[in-house]
Amino acid sequence: MKKVYFACSWFTDTQVENMNKGISLIKENESINWAHSYYPLDHQYKGLSVTEHPELLNDSEWQMGTFNGDVNGINTSDLVVAMYLPNEADEGIAWELGYAYAIHKAVVLVVPDGENEAVNLMPAMGVTKVITISQLKDFDFNNVVYQPYYGPVY
Repeated sequence: MKKVYFACSWFTDTQVENMNKGISLIKENESINWAHSYYPLDHQYKGLSVTEHPELLNDSEWQMGTFNGDVNGINTSDLVVAMYLPNEADEGIAWELGYAYAIHKAVVLVVPDGENEAVNLMPAMGVTKVITISQLKDFDFNNVVYQPYYGPVY
């Protein structure tokens, strides 16, 4: 079973809905050890929730603690799984993908079902595999084989 770093956006209602759907599906995946995976919102610096305390976004100690915690989460995970909404791209996820690529981690980009939205070139080409959200429950994360992204980019 693999430990994943679960990258996701949670700044809009659409992103939260996508994140929650992804979490419920990946928790059912038999190749994932969710209990030992890294989901950033479960590991907020000093246990302080930025959703409950948005003023933390202006606190440099919280910023550095969160950044370093997430980097450690990527470093200690087997691979990165990123929930990606092409029409709501998130710079934070883009950074996490680039970092994971640089340290040679497998990265699985999870896109919505049935959409053929253009994906930014860098995430499209900088990941190991792109799957749809409906594949998340049964995808074999023990066998992530490189497959280039086929679809429109910008």
